[in-house]
This record gives sequence, structure tokens and C-alpha cells, in this order.
Amino acid sequence: MKVYKGKKSNLKITSLVLLSFIALILLIFFGTKRGFFAWSVMILLFLMCIPTYKGMILRITMDDKKLRIIRPFSWQTLNLSKIAFCAVHEIGEGRSTLFVFTRHKWAGKERIKGIKTDIPFEEVAKVLSESGKIKDFKINFSKAFKIPVSLVENGDELKEKLLEYVDGHYYIAVNN
Repeated sequence: MKVYKGKKSNLKITSLVLLSFIALILLIFFGTKRGFFAWSVMILLFLMCIPTYKGMILRITMDDKKLRIIRPFSWQTLNLSKIAFCAVHEIGEGRSTLFVFTRHKWAGKERIKGIKTDIPFEEVAKVLSESGKIKDFKINFSKAFKIPVSLVENGDELKEKLLEYVDGHYYIAVNN
């Protein structure tokens, strides 16, 4: 099992921002009259806490079967055998996010979560390997499993390992 620890600077900044949001919420709650404006500001501050918490990565562990993203109070697990496709979003200067699209069974057929098409996974893999283009192929990145590889130490190594695994898995799916 390989462990990729979260970057200390990222954890410090996100922790400071999260604590300041919570302090502002408590200050408004206890220091003002609770009218419509105060409640709306507290709700907006709370909603801003959610993406801040998503950026707090303690570590990412990866073994032969699964990948686990561990945050302070929760974790997400991805079975590597369920990966269908990956997309890399490069922000620049070593900052990137990996979007992973997983296979799942729906209505008795195996589909790809986040990719809307009328054909099943095996046919999508064959068409992509032969011509590279599919008609009526819509991608919804919000349904993909997001792996923030730039928020951990040795993130490029993690990204390369995942892409190599998906490449090998894709090759097996197409040639069977």
C-alpha cells in the first residue's frame, strides 16, 4: 500500500480559512440579532465551508484494489476495477485534478457514470480504440470521482500510476 501525504502548506491554509469561517458564523450568531440578513450571511458562510473542507486532504492511499482519499472527518473509496476512463485537468505549474469515470450497472447494462450515451461500455471502448470519436457522447464532469493529485506530496507519481492502471485496464477491455 502506497501512502501519499497531504501537503502541509495546503492543510495549514485550508484549516485557517475553515476556522475563520466558523469563527465568523459564531460571531454573527452570538453577537448580533438574528434577523433575515444575519441568517442569510451565516448560511452563505456555511456553504463556503463545504469546498474548503473538500480541499483538506490528509492523505491518499492506493493499493492493488482500491484508492482511498482521507479527509479529517471522512474518506472516499474508489475500487480500481470499476474505473472506465480518466480525464486530467491541468491547471498549470504542477497543479492538476484527475477526473475518474466509473462503470456501474444500470437497467441491466453496464454504463459509465457521468458519460451519457446510448451504447454500453464495451462498445464505447471498441469505438474509441478504432476511430476515437463517438456520436451523441455527453460528458458530465460533476458526476466523476475527483482525485486532487496536486494537493498531495508526489502527486505526479500518483497520477502516473493511476493513468498506467487505466491504460492497462482499457487495453484488456478492448482486446477481450
